[in-house]
Amino acid sequence: MAVGDGRIRRYYLFRAVTSFSLWLPFWLLWIYESVENLLMVTVIDTAFWATMILFQIPTGLLGDKYGRKTVLFIGEVTYVAGIFLFGLSGEFWQFLASNMIWALGVCFIVSGDTPYLYDTLVELKREKNFITIMARCSAIMYAMNAAACIVGGLIVDATGRLDLTLMIAACIGLLGSFTVVFLKEPVVDRSKVGSYRSQLKVGVKLVFGSAAILVLVFYQVLIEIAVYVMTVFRPIYMSIDLNLDYLQIGLFYGSFSIVNGLVLTQAGRIETRLGEKLSLVVLFVSVLASFVLVFLIVSPVAIVAQYLMYAVSGLLYPITNGYINKRVLSSQHRSTVIAIATFLFTLILAIVEIPAGWYATGSGMRETLLILAIIISPIGVYLLHKWYKEVDRLPSEGQLLRRARTLKKF
Repeated sequence: MAVGDGRIRRYYLFRAVTSFSLWLPFWLLWIYESVENLLMVTVIDTAFWATMILFQIPTGLLGDKYGRKTVLFIGEVTYVAGIFLFGLSGEFWQFLASNMIWALGVCFIVSGDTPYLYDTLVELKREKNFITIMARCSAIMYAMNAAACIVGGLIVDATGRLDLTLMIAACIGLLGSFTVVFLKEPVVDRSKVGSYRSQLKVGVKLVFGSAAILVLVFYQVLIEIAVYVMTVFRPIYMSIDLNLDYLQIGLFYGSFSIVNGLVLTQAGRIETRLGEKLSLVVLFVSVLASFVLVFLIVSPVAIVAQYLMYAVSGLLYPITNGYINKRVLSSQHRSTVIAIATFLFTLILAIVEIPAGWYATGSGMRETLLILAIIISPIGVYLLHKWYKEVDRLPSEGQLLRRARTLKKF
């Protein structure tokens, strides 16, 4: 048995029981049923990201100062409260407020999640396994989501009520949040963690002072935005453009998660085979191919693009977060750096999402996705070019690990 397997299994358990997302295929349809306007849907969703802009960095600072378990528990409880209230909502302002509570929970979870796992692996001297273990965790989460989507489809098909998927999932999630108790806080020397201002200053310096980290962060942001815009449009596209019923939507979402989970079990091997250069190229090309397929094919055959996009969204975080965490040599600043990356994503998404919703309301979802693909193409090519140059200049993984362990002694 490998060192620390019990701790890793408990982390898998935590992620499994907090991932039964019955609402996943239906929460956007629940909004759309009430407001019947894509622009309003994106305005409500932008409130989520505006909240993350305000609170992501503060929660990251709290994670570095007070520990990963603390922010994970607070995050999970706040998260399920937002989901439950979202299910009770029926008017624009109610959706807006509950979405902001939901977002606050996500801020805490993001600040504790991958830093918890990476710091645990550092303590166990197994950080080189991060991508493989993170991918397995994601595969478990997708398997739970697959089951939840199918069950959610059956619930909506039987009752005609989209809101039940949110409220039932919130109750299950609340019980699941207490599995945080079984996690062991990784050992991180917090005696050197300074004030929030100094901690933020160091985090900003780490992100903007390292060309490699900066390129990775902006690449991740670019792909995340493309993936998320597709996420917002997906259920409405499937319901209206493809004319699928609720049960079919739930079954398809379940199959997306199953296929993605199978792909994720191979994430470590995929990354190892492709290497740091080609891994990012394959993700970027897959996103563009998905958008083009949706635009060209107006039939259920276009569902294949969603499988491809789900694979991208699942592989993105283990790969890019693995690369980022490997280059943030101090555990004392890992949550802050991840929080800054998430802050940049939310800031740019908040700028992009409402214009996308406005354009889609007038011109259609498929056309909007094509325009977005055209816009991101030169940006992605530029970032990949910079990344290639940085990889050629970077020290080897062994050198980075030795530096990180040297820093821990001081």
